Amino acid sequence: MTTGCGGSSHAAQKPSTPGGRGASGGATSAGAHGGAALANADMVPADLQQFYDQKPTWAPCATDSSLPGWTCAKITVPLDYSDPSKGTTYIMATRKAATGPAGQRVGSLLLNPGGPGGAGIAYAQDPNVVTKNVAAHYDIVGFDPRGVGQSDPVRCLSDDTAAMDEFVQADPMPRTDAQVAEVAKESQAIGKACEQKSGRILPYVGTPNAARDMDVLRAVLGDAKLYYLGKSYGTYLGAVYAGLFPQNTGRLVLDGAIDPTLTAKQMNIAQAQGFEKLIREFAADCVTQTGCPLGTDSGTAVNKLMTYLQSLQDHPVPTHDGSRKVNYGLALTAVLQVMYVPQYWSDLRDALNAAMNGDGTRLLQWADLYNDRTSGTYDNQTDANIAINCLDRPDPDAENAQQIENKEVPDYKSQAPLLGEMLAWADLSCATWPVKPQTQPAPITAAGSAPILVVGTKDDPATPYPWAQGLAKQLQNGHLLTFNGSGHTAYTRGSQCIDNAVDAYLIQGTVPPAGITCDVGA
Repeated sequence: MTTGCGGSSHAAQKPSTPGGRGASGGATSAGAHGGAALANADMVPADLQQFYDQKPTWAPCATDSSLPGWTCAKITVPLDYSDPSKGTTYIMATRKAATGPAGQRVGSLLLNPGGPGGAGIAYAQDPNVVTKNVAAHYDIVGFDPRGVGQSDPVRCLSDDTAAMDEFVQADPMPRTDAQVAEVAKESQAIGKACEQKSGRILPYVGTPNAARDMDVLRAVLGDAKLYYLGKSYGTYLGAVYAGLFPQNTGRLVLDGAIDPTLTAKQMNIAQAQGFEKLIREFAADCVTQTGCPLGTDSGTAVNKLMTYLQSLQDHPVPTHDGSRKVNYGLALTAVLQVMYVPQYWSDLRDALNAAMNGDGTRLLQWADLYNDRTSGTYDNQTDANIAINCLDRPDPDAENAQQIENKEVPDYKSQAPLLGEMLAWADLSCATWPVKPQTQPAPITAAGSAPILVVGTKDDPATPYPWAQGLAKQLQNGHLLTFNGSGHTAYTRGSQCIDNAVDAYLIQGTVPPAGITCDVGA
């Protein structure tokens, strides 16, 4: 017997896809998340007991025989935890036994890579997502949250490559009436497609249900407490879990944290400002390098970059794939993707040089990585991202295209002149979403939880450092670990200081001293 597992390991806390009108990379709150906190693992409602008691079959994963030691299973969960009679859905999970002696095993470590919409199966199967020391002490467990990847996936446009290509290539900053009308039409179309293809599960893919699924998975794995590593949006999922099940928390690491009190607009503007900062730093670095496509003047480099990107809307650059060209939306997507990992700035310089000389192939590859387009098809991350965010935290100020154009765009641009306009359009799809939102921003305290480790990076564009400070302060038992570096998230990204601190917490339960900061190279 084999059980299907596999998929893209790429996920992060994303700003809205520049071409598509998707909900921005998100968080809502723990307040009013489908019921009061459950005090402990024994307080399982009778109508949910069957899910906690199930014994799934763990079998070799069908999709990739090159991953020895990994098994996969399908976990049945209720569609609606408040009314299990409405039916069930399922969660696909994968695990690998701890590599060390049985006597030193701590438990099962659940992983989530971010998103929302990030598939966790292939992410967990990447040997670099945790240290060897952690893998020796924990069974490593990955799962695709409900509606994502192999877990009863939401489908909107991702199963129609031509339609999704059009969606992600849309003008990220429409100016004319015709352009605004076009993006409004596309935003309505994805909601209608989701309702038509995935109407059964669409109302139930919000983060609170995913957090409740994790508690079922904890019980199925045989653990009395949840051990968890969540990155980016995964920090919000972990915080919501702690708010619902504080007494079931074991050791939770929330890396690249989200502040659940922030509104969608506050998050969008902060992300725009974070990415703008890195774009300016990229441009300043570029002009010091031989052959920089932005020239040698740091005062004009950013303007030259943005002007070139905007020119591609009317004059897209061809690629080695003769049927595809890189326009403004795809090129800006490529730039944002590289901003997540500054170590690849040299590659972006080369990609821009090539594009300015008529070959957009490398820019297209970066855009496809961001959009999870592989071998001519898309996974469902964009569909799931929009579906989850529209339930979790739509922007009430983004009621329609006209309001965004006349009120939101000027406000965003005043605070983030390079990218604010793009992020102002981020929640347009949610304005006409077929399912009403289910939560609102509010603090998460997780009163009664075990110590929770929050990790923040000082120069993180996707989840700015103040968000980590905010979450750590809200949590009754939150503890902040700081990385004085750049890029998105910190654990297993090259800082031995961060890795040692996280490992000591996960393996020994040692909380880092208050105020600890790890510098680059430490």
